[in-house]
Amino acid sequence: MGYGDMTSTPALSLQLPQIMGHRGAKALAPENTLASIKAAAEAGVRWVEFDVMLTADGVPVLFHDETLKRTTGAAGAMAEAPFAEVRSLDASHGFGRRYGLRAERGFRGRADCRVPSLEETVACLLDLNLTPNVEIKPTPGLAEKTAEVTIKQLRALWPDDRPPPLISSFQWDALAVAKDLAPGWPRGLLAEDCPQDWRAAMATYDCASLHLHWRRTRKADVAQVKAAGYAVAVYTVNGVRAGRRLLDKGVDCLITDRPDRFPGSL
Repeated sequence: MGYGDMTSTPALSLQLPQIMGHRGAKALAPENTLASIKAAAEAGVRWVEFDVMLTADGVPVLFHDETLKRTTGAAGAMAEAPFAEVRSLDASHGFGRRYGLRAERGFRGRADCRVPSLEETVACLLDLNLTPNVEIKPTPGLAEKTAEVTIKQLRALWPDDRPPPLISSFQWDALAVAKDLAPGWPRGLLAEDCPQDWRAAMATYDCASLHLHWRRTRKADVAQVKAAGYAVAVYTVNGVRAGRRLLDKGVDCLITDRPDRFPGSL
């Protein structure tokens, strides 16, 4: 798994995997939990994407929503909850119902289904030999702080002899912080559609990859982005036929809730 010359232009070189787990493996275990990361590894992927937010007292944790309700059943906002409270929450709330299952598959009450800190997640990733795509997912107004805290902790915990994490975000302010604090680590710009100013944005934040919604990814855009030296990832692809069509368009990486459906290469 190569990363090329980290001083290359127009972007840091990045070799993405063909298949990457989304929020761990979102459809196989409760999202953004250690259980989900383990499920992704069991499905055979070597990269996982997950979201990082800050608690009220500034601790980075794996979580997607601004409010706690959907995945934990608790009231309130992540930005208003201290880590001690967040850490006690079971993030498997409603998991079975969301996927048409009659039971929670035994996830409820499991220690690895609590909201995990970034620190314990890194330990899990290293144990499983997984490379992360860390999406900075700040609550409003906290993009720079979330990026700063997250990247400083990652820099302290991530071994130099491992391929570096990919830092991605929809928030350009977060990518600016990532460029400043971890210039040698690859960055990914997230968008729904391919932005009209993608060339300027990718150059400004020295990104290595552009991540697009799979239904809005056009072959012509993929060709232009790749011709400029960048990798292209798409989210969230759960059908094998759709995945093959996207790979035929030149997409490098499929980010999926169902890595078990994509054994090996397509």
